[in-house]
Amino acid sequence: MKVLSFRDFDAIYHKAVRGMLARWTREMQVEIATHSRGWSPELFDFKHYLEASSIRFYKAYRSFAVEDDRQKICDVGGLYGVFPLTLKAIGYDVTMTEALKYYGDSFADLFKFIAEQGVKIADYDPFEPGAALADQFDVITVMAVIEHYPHSLKVFMENLIALMKPGGKIYLEVPNIAYLPKRLKFLLGRTPQTDIQDIFHSKVPFIGHHHEFTIRELRDLARLSGLSIVSENFFNYSVAGQPLPKRLLKNSVLLPISALLKDSRECIGILCELNRLQADD
Repeated sequence: MKVLSFRDFDAIYHKAVRGMLARWTREMQVEIATHSRGWSPELFDFKHYLEASSIRFYKAYRSFAVEDDRQKICDVGGLYGVFPLTLKAIGYDVTMTEALKYYGDSFADLFKFIAEQGVKIADYDPFEPGAALADQFDVITVMAVIEHYPHSLKVFMENLIALMKPGGKIYLEVPNIAYLPKRLKFLLGRTPQTDIQDIFHSKVPFIGHHHEFTIRELRDLARLSGLSIVSENFFNYSVAGQPLPKRLLKNSVLLPISALLKDSRECIGILCELNRLQADD
């Protein structure tokens, strides 16, 4: 298996997005927006989000992809399934986890489609103490998941580590609270966090962003969990899918600054492995 260029990965990824969107309905979006108003069809364009996210998923893929190595991968909290579908099409053995109890019948067709493409779907809630799967994996990916959880991540990280094969790796990706536009919002007296109106109009439990991270916090989370960082990613992505005038305006401000200050970019990701001392226990 060769390591793909972004162009080749992007073609496979967008085929997965088209397959997913063909099974995505307004009813599904309304369902998840009940507990996170910001995701409602009138406020959030999932098509744009997923198309722009090719950059995010390629960064994750390139962090662990190895020539001629058919790794077994688990994507935790896959939901839409576009990353697991892409990895499966590339040639990996892929499992996607979701806590299926949180989804109604409207998601059945999407989950059926994902399974029919060869992605294993595991009903698994990584935030539950002692949650376990029968299998272990070479790589575990966690893409934009942990910012949605309001409590301690200790149990979550312990559960992830239990899923690792010896020598396995974990890739964690989160939105960066220190993203330049968010810094500017704060300087102007506006919150960089989720709008209070979205929280107020959402049912309990609220499942939007509770805590976005800085790179220092993500490094601390790895250290506290007994992990060592192998590599780090800092990147912008959402500008890519915006109309050209808006893209040019944003890039004229973002690119010069983010080129100098990588910790001011939109997303951050870290690839981790167990500390050597713990791995030897």
